[in-house]
Amino acid sequence: MKFQAVDELGQFSFDDSGIRELKITGGQAEFTLEGAVVRAGNSQNARFQDMYSGELILQLENAGIARLMKEGMKYYDADGNLIREIPDEDVPAPAQPAVISRLSSGKIFTVVEDDVDSGYACEFGIDVPQEQDEEETDTFWLCFTFEHSIAMWDRYCSPTEGE
Repeated sequence: MKFQAVDELGQFSFDDSGIRELKITGGQAEFTLEGAVVRAGNSQNARFQDMYSGELILQLENAGIARLMKEGMKYYDADGNLIREIPDEDVPAPAQPAVISRLSSGKIFTVVEDDVDSGYACEFGIDVPQEQDEEETDTFWLCFTFEHSIAMWDRYCSPTEGE
């Protein structure tokens, strides 16, 4: 890949980035994304303005899943009265591979970084079409701890090219 940024997650915006593929194997997580934005302050962005990348590969080295959670929902009637509530639900380890497979068709809506004693931590908010009704979405929060991040891409492009 032509461009490579190490440990610069804060210099990217992954909001509205589509996930083409998500692989988690042997202590490494790898996202293949479309629609990521390389921010002006990134060491690999010489244009001094936010730029869309083409396909971007984000690797998290020595990564572990700290938490995978399905976000709950609240249903209200037209008068604003709560009808029912579905609580947040942690995804147990045996069910995680199936959920991670679903996330490969999702869209990241936010990435939240957090401080940890050693290395890095970040949480990806991901919307995924529901299996029974693709017009509806499920929201998952996938939190990793990791030692290093490496973002790689070949070119910059316009917003419509990246989609």
